Amino acid sequence: MASRRSWWIWLLAALVVAEGIILAALLLRSSWQKRAEGSAVARGQAVAARMGCFACHGPGGIAGIPNPGSSDDDVPSWSAGTAMMYLDKADDARAWILDGHPPGRKPDSGALLKMPAFRGRLAPEDLDALVAYVLAVQQFDSSTDPKISAGEQAAQRLGCTGCHGPEGRGLLPNPGSLKGYIPPWEGDDYTDLVRSDDEFRQWVRNGITDRFRANPAARRILDTQAIRMPAYGARVSDQDMEALLAYVRWVRANPRGSRAAHPPARCEAGAAGRQPSAGPGKGFPSLRPAIW
Repeated sequence: MASRRSWWIWLLAALVVAEGIILAALLLRSSWQKRAEGSAVARGQAVAARMGCFACHGPGGIAGIPNPGSSDDDVPSWSAGTAMMYLDKADDARAWILDGHPPGRKPDSGALLKMPAFRGRLAPEDLDALVAYVLAVQQFDSSTDPKISAGEQAAQRLGCTGCHGPEGRGLLPNPGSLKGYIPPWEGDDYTDLVRSDDEFRQWVRNGITDRFRANPAARRILDTQAIRMPAYGARVSDQDMEALLAYVRWVRANPRGSRAAHPPARCEAGAAGRQPSAGPGKGFPSLRPAIW
């Protein structure tokens, strides 16, 4: 009888421990998600969805719907340079959102669909985030450096921003991944994943780095998540690779939103910028960064 009671006690204790581990994992994942969603561009995307912007400007703001009677035939998208025809500077996007038209440009009187004025409907922080998102989708005021511009074009052509978000700033869900989303190029996720220029090249060429391939736990997570980093192999030329690397450095050094008010970080020679300490065991990564 005592032996049976002891068995039940051990079983109950095991269940309590297991429940605690699961709860801790859920809380940790939630904290990761909230931190990633805290970037200006990610918050701006959520604001755009909440305010109905995508109903007219299309999913993600990249494909405006037809607008009978308008001079452009369609509601302007925020991508492919379309909206740049309406904006001379970044603050024009703010005025467009608040007043329904950019400064110096009257609303299209013949358009059936009118751009609403959101003045008084957006909190200041939501307005800042929405502007950051719109400018990121537009790639407004990008670098004029030829190599960085080539990297920007390569990222579009190769589909990088389809998964990593506008300008690689996130944030797309990824079921089965450790953190629940595809990591953006800005923020700490990137520096966990990319510790050197060579690791950046390995991700692009092979879809995984040697460091992660050598870690069985990290490898399993990468193999079982829904969206996996593709191995581009020879599809990316050496010239495009170096241009992509230069573009990612530029993105990391020039954040959108409130952080951009501070002087941008200097573009270092290395891709990662900061070098985090190695994970447990012979320099292999821990489970924490295994999300790509």
